[in-house]
Amino acid sequence: MDGASGSGGGVRPDRHPPQGYVRHSAESATIDILADTWTYLIIREAFFGARRFAEFQRKLNIPRATLSNRLERLQKSGILKRIGKAGQHKQYRLTDRGRDVYPITLGMMWFGDKWMCNGTPPLALFHNTCRSWFSARVVWRETGEAVQAHDIRIRIPKDYWIPRPKNARRHRRSTWDGSVQGRRPCSVERMLSIVGDRWTFLVLQELFHGNHRFDDFINGLSIAPSVLSGRLLNLQRAGFIEKNEELGGYNLTETGLDSYGPMILMKAWGEKWVVRGGRSNFDFVHPSGKVVTPVAVCSSCHGLLSAKDVSYVCNYVAPD
Repeated sequence: MDGASGSGGGVRPDRHPPQGYVRHSAESATIDILADTWTYLIIREAFFGARRFAEFQRKLNIPRATLSNRLERLQKSGILKRIGKAGQHKQYRLTDRGRDVYPITLGMMWFGDKWMCNGTPPLALFHNTCRSWFSARVVWRETGEAVQAHDIRIRIPKDYWIPRPKNARRHRRSTWDGSVQGRRPCSVERMLSIVGDRWTFLVLQELFHGNHRFDDFINGLSIAPSVLSGRLLNLQRAGFIEKNEELGGYNLTETGLDSYGPMILMKAWGEKWVVRGGRSNFDFVHPSGKVVTPVAVCSSCHGLLSAKDVSYVCNYVAPD
């Protein structure tokens, strides 16, 4: 995935699928699970300490039927587990898989704070390990360098491309309007209001794989032209892409390029918990030739981040 070059001057192996094949995408598998707005908000409230059905409902002002549905999905996907003895109120706790979503959340928070937040960010984060206020940074674990959509080559396995499903699943259509549905100001939710729509996410993914033209998106995704036009327009309105008349397609803007870090954290989570049994969907290769992996670190001490090591202060009145 690369928004600029990243091909080492040669033909990119990850750019165009063979006839009748599609990408085996850990990112899209992750977005299927995590990117529904209500689903994300429930996970977020679990990180904030919500445990019981009534707590989730009160803090989110979510319809009971919707909450029941999303909690059931999160249990089936292994992100939440339900605990409690007979006669007691049942509680929902994050599993190891659920807690591992935290770096993605921090990556999206950094992006949303930088590009989609006017004024003071909603949360101030404190790293208990180094006793410092911080913002997350997405870096390559092996080098410590900031993740950027430049100068990284892609190495794909032989079975990277998989046969195109005969009966593709239909996905709901949506448009981007920058709205926030929850009761908390939320930088992550602002980002998800754009990339949380699955088709929009997949178009953005194609741009990172080096595709820029309308026909490339059609061929790579088997997306209806009218749907594609709408998603490209949404990404333009959000400032992620701009038209390039000389190229005959679209370029990622600086904003769009910055979404690279959070998106590849989704790849890492999807590879670990969803697809390929822990195998890499594809490898990122540093200019030095070293295979590198993305992680979220503290901007102060550069240590890895986990939910148990982070405290926060709300820069808003939190819901009861």
